[in-house]
Order: sequence, then C-alpha cells, then structure tokens
Amino acid sequence: MNMNRWVDDRLAALDEADGWQPDTARARARLRELDRQARIRRRWAWVAAAAASLGLLTFVQPRACAMPRGCVQNATEKNVTRPAATPAATPAVASAAKPQAAPAARQTSAVPNYKESGSPDAPITCEVYSDYECPSCAALYRDIMPLLVADYVQTGKVKLLHRDFPLPQHRYAKLAARYANAAGQAGQYDLAVNRLFQTQAVWSTNGDIEAQLASMLSPEAMRKVRDMVEHDSRLDETVAADQAMGMNDGLHATPTLVIVWKGNRQTISPIPSYTFLKSYLDQLARQ
Repeated sequence: MNMNRWVDDRLAALDEADGWQPDTARARARLRELDRQARIRRRWAWVAAAAASLGLLTFVQPRACAMPRGCVQNATEKNVTRPAATPAATPAVASAAKPQAAPAARQTSAVPNYKESGSPDAPITCEVYSDYECPSCAALYRDIMPLLVADYVQTGKVKLLHRDFPLPQHRYAKLAARYANAAGQAGQYDLAVNRLFQTQAVWSTNGDIEAQLASMLSPEAMRKVRDMVEHDSRLDETVAADQAMGMNDGLHATPTLVIVWKGNRQTISPIPSYTFLKSYLDQLARQ
C-alpha cells in the first residue's frame, strides 16, 4: 500500500465544502449559553454544598426537643429565665439588651397576620417551628432571633413566620400556644411570646400560664385572652394547620427552621449558630 497516497486521500475527504463560511454570531451565542449554564451549575452546587453542611451540623450541634424521646438541654439553655435575656419573636423586640422591652406598634389592635413579620416582598422567608415548652426554642428566641430580626427582617431581606409545633411529651405546650395565639388576636402577640419563653421554667412546672401573662398584659387584654382560651376553638385550628405543615416538611424536632427561597423549601434542624446561618442567608440573597 502507498501510505502517503492513502493519507492524502483521507485528508482530501475532510476538506470543507465549497462556500463554507464561519458563523461568528452563532458561535458567540453558543458560547454565552454554555457560560450561562456553567454559572447556574456553580450556583446550585454551592447551595447544595451549603445545605449539606447544614445537615452535617446535626452531628455537632446539641439535640433539640425531638419526637418522641424528649428533650436534651445544653449549657446555653440553663439560663432561660434570666430577667436580662428577653427572647424575641418578631421585629417588635429586635433589641434584646433591655429586659422585658415593650414591643412597638403592634400592641393596640388586633393583627390578622400576627404570626408574620417583615416585608411581604422579601426574597427569603424563614419559617420557625417552635414549642413553647422546649428549652432549645427558648434559647433560639433569646440568642438568635433578635439578630435575625435586626439584620434581615427589619431590612426587608427576610419575611419571618412563626409556626406552632407543640410536642406530645410537653404537657402544657399546646395550652401555651393557645394563649399566644389568643394574645395575637388581641394585638399582644409579641409580648406574649416573649413572656412565655422568658418564664418557661416557671409555668412548665405547674401550667399556670395565665399568671405569667397577667403580669405583662393589661387587665382588659388579659380578659380577652382568657375568654378566647376558654371558648374559641379557632385557636386549635391554627395550631393544627401549623402541625400539618410541619409533618409535610418532615419535622422531627423543635426548633426547626425552614428557609423558603425561589419556591424551594430547605429544612434545617437543629438550627446552627447565627454566624453560619448569616453566611447562608447572605449567599442566597446574592443569587
């Protein structure tokens, strides 16, 4: 075989067709599309990695109140009732430095969506499932919620939503949720939530929730709250709705945070330190 002739024949077969011209516009469009797809892949790879990292925290963070094995308290939860540590439920108590700080403008009239706070147009929603008798929940509202509210809710970056998830092993948790929601109907939700978490170690031993709230609410507001707790079945309906949502989210412990972003729901439990949570929210906000 003449090897040189064979090679020439093969090369000739690869010659371009007559009249062929490079399509620069098409090539640039294809390049832009490939670059866009690469950016999307990198973005979601980071989100997946962050979510995986949050999941790994279950091995290093103290366990919260779980179903059905009960609670494990950690060192940060032993001071739940310190007078100087006022947990925050919503933007009305963003500053935790002042004991028993009176919530701002949401205290004089009934608020239809009293469990929600922040801008309705916020790109991120943080749904917090909590149990009023859970020590880890009290620690969350004392240590993390004031920072989250100040940095993200009040600045319009995050909408905050409280969800009730009373656990069966907590004897008075559901009753406490009834009192909080009744206070919400009376325009006193923030104040009641703060007081319930602040005095958790007291009323959780005897169920005398009313005595703790009566020291904070006006006599008129307390009468309204007491009447609703005793007679209004709708207070149970809102708790049941939150519990059903929690089951859909695969909830297994309190507190649990669900971050809603661009239609996706990311369940985080246990909730990490504020530093880590902040870095995660900042990254989502930049997407």
